[in-house]
Amino acid sequence: MKNILIISSKKYTKLKNYTDFVSLIKSKKLEFHILFVEDVEQYDNYLNKDTLVVSFGGDGTALKAMKISWTYDLLFMPLGTGRVGYLVNKSENIEQILDEWIEGKSHINNRKAIIQDNNLKSPAFNEIVLIKNSPTRILDIVFKTHDQTVKLRADGIIISTSLGSTAYNYSAGGPIVQNSLNSIIITPISPFSKFPRSIVLDQKSKIQIEIKKKQNYAIQFDGVVESEVESDKDNKLDYTLSEKSLQIIGTDNSPRLDLFLNQILNPFNKDLSC
Repeated sequence: MKNILIISSKKYTKLKNYTDFVSLIKSKKLEFHILFVEDVEQYDNYLNKDTLVVSFGGDGTALKAMKISWTYDLLFMPLGTGRVGYLVNKSENIEQILDEWIEGKSHINNRKAIIQDNNLKSPAFNEIVLIKNSPTRILDIVFKTHDQTVKLRADGIIISTSLGSTAYNYSAGGPIVQNSLNSIIITPISPFSKFPRSIVLDQKSKIQIEIKKKQNYAIQFDGVVESEVESDKDNKLDYTLSEKSLQIIGTDNSPRLDLFLNQILNPFNKDLSC
């Protein structure tokens, strides 16, 4: 039975576009459940193979909902309310998108995740970041791909998806890449040695990052610290784009440069919020 799981925050429940969306679901006589981001561990009881996971909020909320959709192979639809949201939509045709989903005619966009050491349980939809823990130290990094090796000294390194190209990658000087390309973007953080601002690789590329011994650093998945490392030996980590895809409806493949740049240039303009 088709049903909808909404992942949101309590602060959004009084917004008109939130209440309008809930009213639309009710008018379609669809079963739905609402979980707040503080309670996302309790979602299991509300899911079946026909569940549509909807995030209602900013990019942080979307990333939490993406993980649920990924884990259970469910369709995902991001709706936005936050001030800056590149992952989410301020869609004007939500009813059409819902009707297509009900009829089994959804237009699906597939998005790959970055995975570390082939671990599908910890996908990163924006980026994985290796970054120093000490403000006075610098990381010695060896970067390998396509049988080529580059040595790098920097505060850290970002391994980003195309979807995440407007997140930390962009802040560190990396390029904006169209979502549909499913590429991997490698961007150093404050490099000390000479290094291109970024390297863009195709989706089949395999990357190995080696951090030399006796260095203290953290590994972040979509902004969340997964581990902190201080090792007496060199540490080698492998990164690839997943073969598995996150299936998203209600989005297109356009770069959305106007939306993104307007949000950056006019961060306090409420009319641009999503």
